[in-house]
Amino acid sequence: MSTAVEGLSPEEQQEKWLEEGKAVTKQQAFLMKRALDNGNLRDGLKYASNMLCELRTGLLSPKNFYELYIMIADEMRHLEQYFYEEWKRGRRMVELYELVQHAGNIVPRLFLLISVGSVYVRSKEVSARDILKDLVEMCRGVQHPMRGLFLRNYLLHCARDKLPDVGSDFGDNVADSVDFLMLNFSEMNKLWVRMQHQGPVRDRERREKERLDLRILVGTNLVRLSNLEGVDCDMYKAMVLPRILEQVINCKDQIAQQYLMECIIQVFPDEYHLRTLDEILDGCGQLQSGVDVKAVLIALMNRLALFAKNEPGSIPPDVNMLDIFHSHVTRMAASVDLAGILDLQVALLNFAMGFAPEKLDYVDQILQVCGEQLAASGSPRVDGAAERAVVSLLKTPLISHGNALTIILLEHYAPLINYLPFSSRKEVALLAARMMSKGSAPMTTPEEVDALLSFVQPLVKDVAEDEGEREELDDEDLEAEQSVISCIIHRMANEDTGVLFQMYVVARKHFGQGGGRRIAHTLPPLVFRSLQLALAIKNLERQEQEVAVSSKKLFGFSLETVKGLAGSEPNKALRLYLQGAQAANDCEEDKIAYEFLSQAFILYEDEVSDSKVQMELIPIFIGTLCNLTHLDIEDYDTLITNTTKHAARLLKKPDQCRAIYQCSHLFWNDKIKDADGKPFQDGKKVLDCLQRSLKIADVCMQSGPHVSLFVEILNQYLHYFDAGNDKVTIKYLQGLVDLITEHLANLDASPESLAVKAHYASTLAHMKAKKEGDEAEKFAELNI
Repeated sequence: MSTAVEGLSPEEQQEKWLEEGKAVTKQQAFLMKRALDNGNLRDGLKYASNMLCELRTGLLSPKNFYELYIMIADEMRHLEQYFYEEWKRGRRMVELYELVQHAGNIVPRLFLLISVGSVYVRSKEVSARDILKDLVEMCRGVQHPMRGLFLRNYLLHCARDKLPDVGSDFGDNVADSVDFLMLNFSEMNKLWVRMQHQGPVRDRERREKERLDLRILVGTNLVRLSNLEGVDCDMYKAMVLPRILEQVINCKDQIAQQYLMECIIQVFPDEYHLRTLDEILDGCGQLQSGVDVKAVLIALMNRLALFAKNEPGSIPPDVNMLDIFHSHVTRMAASVDLAGILDLQVALLNFAMGFAPEKLDYVDQILQVCGEQLAASGSPRVDGAAERAVVSLLKTPLISHGNALTIILLEHYAPLINYLPFSSRKEVALLAARMMSKGSAPMTTPEEVDALLSFVQPLVKDVAEDEGEREELDDEDLEAEQSVISCIIHRMANEDTGVLFQMYVVARKHFGQGGGRRIAHTLPPLVFRSLQLALAIKNLERQEQEVAVSSKKLFGFSLETVKGLAGSEPNKALRLYLQGAQAANDCEEDKIAYEFLSQAFILYEDEVSDSKVQMELIPIFIGTLCNLTHLDIEDYDTLITNTTKHAARLLKKPDQCRAIYQCSHLFWNDKIKDADGKPFQDGKKVLDCLQRSLKIADVCMQSGPHVSLFVEILNQYLHYFDAGNDKVTIKYLQGLVDLITEHLANLDASPESLAVKAHYASTLAHMKAKKEGDEAEKFAELNI
């Protein structure tokens, strides 16, 4: 190759040298193949030697040298095939073996020798052991690190399918292959380590990068060892691993030790690691101080954890891996920083959860160690790598075990979350809450409720101002979070109603700290659960069974809970008051129902000012009151009068009209009865409501067409006429029919007008059916 050219960057110079090497290789390979095709072996060897001389260069980087090496190795296959054909034609391989040794330079000489040696082994003229031993010894002649590494890699490549092994055509003494591979591995590792000492100190960083690029050449020896069928666990423990560890430890090179230990863990079977745990871990203890032993142990534990998970029955009963790892990890604590210690414990935790998921005492022991280390650090919060490790410590058992409550109740689990900043605490809390809501064992005691809600407090309570963090959540994200918390409420269960009530008390205590935005989501389901419990207790009371807490106390609890919501969410609170009134009515508690309704009216009067919301709530008031069956007549009369009064105060006249005619149903309620069992039916007040709504509808007609109101009122009159209200006579029906018919003539053909006409036509059809049916006499005077 030519020397360096001024003006070219290092990358351009490398590219130039590589192209020159490729050009020479291509030319000499062509001449070699032409000579071999003509049967001229001597010229073929000459051109092959010229081609191989390109590998003598010291100018190329490892990456470019590898590219040139691959190209030359591919061309060498043609020469190796020629040697094989020569042997098949009767030529003795020993002659060829001696012939190629006349090459003038040692690098091409040894490449040629390996090519002949590969065919020599295939010929079986001499044992594979002798040829391989001779070749691996001869390779000592090249001591330049990069050239020597690629030469020995070529030897390894050519010998890969010719190693003595069980069932091999080249002998079954696998010990010969082990000796060959171990010697080659040892020499390659020495060459690799020596690379760090070549060149000036200022290029040390570049040389280390180049060394890392070449590490796979050394590791290939271990891959070949792991592929030998004859290397069973006993041989691995007795012959292979000790020799590998000896080489790794004695080389005293940080990069080599780091890579080779990781390589051992990756290439050999899990069963072998199980039987040699002590040896591997002892070897880790003898590595250089700069080696990241933590990464080695983590890789080993993660691999064995996966093996234990996938092959649970393959773990030898006499191998107590948890204790072995725990003792080694503990010994390492003094030489590793906090993040490193926590990372080791994460790996140990993963291993424990995979190896023995049912042994939670091991998990708690690991968490205890982590808690002690965090406490000793003196910092109330962790960040960076330590923060990520603590998050993993908390998430791993939740995910692996599946029962969030069991994990949270471990003695040393929950305290760890306090070392995290708010965002990470919230991340872990959300995972725990989701798992709890999706199928973990239910909470059965107040203590369990307290433990869980304390753990997920970042979701229940706003971040404290003194923590120096701000949380900006939009409504959609907050609703998603709180829906998970709401589901937790439904994971409280106990057949003892008194205990269940105490669980609800604890839950309300936690939820009450959540602020207006959160309690809007958490308190409503708690109220519903409390009302359900009140109904259940009432059923027990009816059966004269002894109860720890009365249904009245549950209603009082529910009432106070709704009051806590009223300040921030009056609309929701009002609806919950009405729901409580319905539940109290079902329990025949008329005074409690009246109290719920009274609070609802007070809240309506004090907090609800939006006319649209008012119009939504009035029908709900009416519907609730119409469904009650156990109110005192006087209380009921007070409530319905109040409802009618609020209906008349609605802002928009059409809303007033509709609300008032709906209120008429409150005065014709078959479900409310007096002491004699007579239903509450006040025909005069019903008529008053209908007449008032009709007057309002007439006023509405002055500002625009509102014929639909007349049609709706007509249907209300028709309902009461059918129901037997003697105050509603046929003249009112006739008057409305005439009025509507008159106004319909003036309507346009808009979609709204068509809808009104269709509604009116249906009403007329109904009345005609009545007039022509069984009630003909009752409707006889109606002219339609």
